[in-house]
Amino acid sequence: MKRKLFFLLDRLQISRNERISISILILLTVVLMVVFQVSEPKANYSEEYYAELESIFAERSQVIEAERHEILQRYQPFEEDETDVYTVTATADTTLTEKAAPADTVLININTADSETLQKLPGIGPAYAERIIEWRKENGKFESKEQLLEIRGIGPVRLENIRPLITIE
Repeated sequence: MKRKLFFLLDRLQISRNERISISILILLTVVLMVVFQVSEPKANYSEEYYAELESIFAERSQVIEAERHEILQRYQPFEEDETDVYTVTATADTTLTEKAAPADTVLININTADSETLQKLPGIGPAYAERIIEWRKENGKFESKEQLLEIRGIGPVRLENIRPLITIE
């Protein structure tokens, strides 16, 4: 083995001083790796300060979650555990499937409702309510629920969400 190592070093043309330098660097690297593996790093923070920050984070998270829940309650007229009921309405040439509102829900007449009443619909805030009222003033009563699509910002998805909760009678 010594002989092979000698010939390898001889072929590489490494001088004695270079071999000593490389050996020292390898030895130093191994020693440092062992020291880092054995030693345990010291924490750079206070446990009490960290616990205080964690409690502040928890409090703020609760406040944000309460605000989020309050906002969501405004736009969700049904309880979460209720199931959707579907009814099928047949017309002369097509069949439409609509979500039916639960029996205890009061339908909102979009032809007579004021801004506050319209805001009870999911996804309808003050701006949309004002646009609906403005459209009513300019064009008269709604003839069909699909006419809500003419109002800027109300698309097919929003219409499908409020369709079972509105009436045009």
